[in-house]
Amino acid sequence: MSTLLSLSKEGSSGDHEGLTLKETRITPIRRSVGRRKSFVITGIAGAIVVVLALALGLGLGLGLKKTSNTSYVTTNSSFLLDQNFVVTNITTTRYYEFVISEATGSPDGFERTMLVVNNQFPGPLVEVNSGDELVVNVFNQLPNGTTIHWHGQLQNGTNYMDGTNGITQCPIPPGMNFTYRFTINPSQYGTFWYHAHASTQYTDGIYGPLVIHSPSEPIFGQYDRDVLVILSDWYDVMSSGLLTQYLSSAGIDGSNYGGVNPGAEPPPDSGLINGKMNGSSFDLEPNLSYRLRLINMGTLTEFMFSVDSHVLSVVEADGISIEPVNVHRVPIHVAQRYSVILTTNQTAGSYNVRGEMQSSCYKLSNPNLNTMVLATMTYGASPTTPNTQDWSDAIPALCLDLNSTMIVPQIAMDPPNSTDVVQIFMSFQQTTQSGGTQTLAFMNSTSWLADTTNPTLLQMSKAGIQTTFDSNQLVVVNDNITVFDLILNNYDDASHPFHLHGHVFWILGEGDGSYISGVSQLNTTNPPRRDTLTLPGFGWIVIRFITDNPGLWAFHCHIGWHMAAGLLMQFADLPSQIQQLQIPSYLSDQCTQQSGGVVAN
Repeated sequence: MSTLLSLSKEGSSGDHEGLTLKETRITPIRRSVGRRKSFVITGIAGAIVVVLALALGLGLGLGLKKTSNTSYVTTNSSFLLDQNFVVTNITTTRYYEFVISEATGSPDGFERTMLVVNNQFPGPLVEVNSGDELVVNVFNQLPNGTTIHWHGQLQNGTNYMDGTNGITQCPIPPGMNFTYRFTINPSQYGTFWYHAHASTQYTDGIYGPLVIHSPSEPIFGQYDRDVLVILSDWYDVMSSGLLTQYLSSAGIDGSNYGGVNPGAEPPPDSGLINGKMNGSSFDLEPNLSYRLRLINMGTLTEFMFSVDSHVLSVVEADGISIEPVNVHRVPIHVAQRYSVILTTNQTAGSYNVRGEMQSSCYKLSNPNLNTMVLATMTYGASPTTPNTQDWSDAIPALCLDLNSTMIVPQIAMDPPNSTDVVQIFMSFQQTTQSGGTQTLAFMNSTSWLADTTNPTLLQMSKAGIQTTFDSNQLVVVNDNITVFDLILNNYDDASHPFHLHGHVFWILGEGDGSYISGVSQLNTTNPPRRDTLTLPGFGWIVIRFITDNPGLWAFHCHIGWHMAAGLLMQFADLPSQIQQLQIPSYLSDQCTQQSGGVVAN
C-alpha cells in the first residue's frame, strides 16, 4: 500500500507573512465556469481602468514606456537546427558549460535586468542523441542560489540530477558550480527543455531547448529540416518583486477581493517568440517539409500557435510520436511541447507566424498587453512585412489541450491494470495562520514550501524508508513497483498545467466537475502519453503511471506563481533503493553552504 503523508491541516505560511505590499489596483476577471463548452471568443465587456503606483517600483509594468536602449543580452540564433548534426545509435558524451548570471536585456523593447544562461536568451540549445551521456557544468554567478531542471528527462538511477530545489538538491550557492551528469534514456527522443527550478527564477530568463534525436523515432526521416519555436510570456519587472506581492495578504491586485478572486496571478506585459516580441523571423526554403518544435517556456500563459495559410500536421506531444493530425491551430500550455510538420508549398513570400496569448485564462487583465505575438516566415522571396490573414475559424475560448482523440501515440501501448489509487484535491485557500487573509495553494491540505537546506531526497537517502516529513511536504511513499491511478480534482476555476518529474504517464480521462468512480469515463486503449497535462478548471483528470524509478519526484503545477504558492506534491518511488543511489558528495556539501536558503533574485 502507498503511504500518503500530510501532517498538517494547512501548510505553514510563516515564511510569507509580513511582506511589503505596493499599492497597485488591477481589474479582476472572473473566468467562466462553463467556458469549456464555448468555442466562440467572447470579449471583456466594459472599460477597464488600471491605476498603478509605479513610483514604488513594484508595479506590473503595465503602461511602462518601452525604450530602444541596446540590449546586453545576445538573442539566441540557433533556432534552425544544424543539418550536420549526426543522428546515430552510437552514443557519446556531450559536454556543456552554463554560466548563470544577471544581464541587461530588452526582449520586448523595455530594458530590464534579466537572469540568463551564457548571456543568451533563450539559453543555448542542448542537442543530443538517445543514450548519450550529458554533462553540464553550471556556474552560478547570481547573488542567490539556483538549480537547473531537465524537463521531461526520466533520470533513471540519477534522481539526484533532476535539479529540483528542496527535493533532489539544495540551490547551487553563489560563486559555486554544480555538474549535472546523466545518461539520456535510450527510449527517449523528441522535444524537451531545461529551466531554473528555484522560486520563480526561470520567469526572468533561465531557460532553453533540449532536443533528443534518434533513428528509432517513428517520424525520423519524414521531414527535411528542424526548427525551434519557443513561446513565452514576459514581465517588465523582476519576478521576485511580483512574487512578494502575490504571496502577500492582499495579493497581487492590492485588495484580494475578499477571497472572491483567490490566487489571482500577475498578468504578463508581453509575449515572445524565440525571445522577441517583434522581429523574430524564419527564413526557409520552398517546397520542403519543416518540423517546427513548439515549446511553451512561459510562466502563466497558454498560447494558440498558427501560421497563416499553412496547415500544421501535429506529430509529437511531449516526446511521444503521435499519429499525424492536421490542424489550423495548436493550443500549447505552459511547459508542454508539440512538433508540427509545415510544408513550404504556398505562394512564395512572407507569412505571419502567430502566438495568440489566451488572456481569457487570466484572472487579472493587463489592458496594455498585445495578445497577438507575431513573427515572420519567408520562403522563395525577400522578407517583407506580411499582409497575410489569420485562419477564419474562431479560436476556442478555452484553456485546454488538443482533444485527447487527436493525441494517438504511434507506438501503441495500453496501460497495465491499476494496483493503487491516490486522490488529490487542488485548491486556493485563505490560511488560518494569516487570519483568513492570505491565500496559498494546496494539494489536499498541504501547501508546499521548499526545504532548501535539507531536500527530501537527502532525508530519505539517510533515513531509508522514511514516512515522516515536515508539515509542508505531501509525499506518497511506496516501496513496491506500483501502477498508480492519480485522480486530480480542481477546485479552482482556472486550468492548470501539471508536470510529473521522472515519468511518462497515460491520460485516461478528464471532464467537468468532480471525478466519480464507476461513472466518469476512462479510456485504457492506447490513451495519450505525455509528461505535462492540463487540468480543466473546476474539472478532473485521471492519469496512470508506474512507480519503477527510484527517487523523489515532484508533481506540480507549472504556472510559476502557483508552484511558489505551494501547488506541489511528491512521489517517493522505491525508497529502499534510494540509499543505493550514487549521490555525489558535492551535492550534500553544497547544502552546508546555504545561507538561509534564499533563492529569489
